[in-house]
Amino acid sequence: MTGPPCVNGEVSWRWEALLLAGLLSACGNAHMEWSEQVKLQSGEVIVVERTAKFKENWIAGGGGGSFNKGMTIRIAPPTKPDYPGPWDARFVPIILDRDPQTNEWFIVATFFHCDSWYELGRPKLPYTEYRFRNGRWVQQSLSEKWIGREANVLPSDLSDEGAIAESKPALTVERKQGILNNPAISPEFKRVVDKWPSGGNC
Repeated sequence: MTGPPCVNGEVSWRWEALLLAGLLSACGNAHMEWSEQVKLQSGEVIVVERTAKFKENWIAGGGGGSFNKGMTIRIAPPTKPDYPGPWDARFVPIILDRDPQTNEWFIVATFFHCDSWYELGRPKLPYTEYRFRNGRWVQQSLSEKWIGREANVLPSDLSDEGAIAESKPALTVERKQGILNNPAISPEFKRVVDKWPSGGNC
């Protein structure tokens, strides 16, 4: 990361932790695109195409920050008939997989900012879940059976180079694991935690 950190009093500590991990390579980034390998519980490895949108929040006299406006996931070609359609939401995905009991595709997502937690009704754990049903993603509360599951999707592009160029290969499973091992990244982005004391300071 170059230049001063983009931090202000309205940005949650969760966001600051990701900034320290190199989430944004520069304060001016408003849109990022990249692709990554995702290893499913079955052992299958797929490639997904990702985007992240941010809104700058600059304050008169200096300082400011970036707020998450939304992220997308789309399985890259070649696709199979039973693959889900694109996912697009203001939350931050950390798991994409199939439910071995129902065979439904699901996404577990968290958030960067406390207002998203309020929007969810202040759940005990900082997550929401999506299920792909009847051709669309349906949002629901977190299924307890996912507690303890490790993340297989990056919360955003955490590569040292910043946004990945179109011609660059997808981030490998191994490289992603190295990124997620960074101690500056909060635990709830690395796995589905079973405790979130004091609402994560929200």
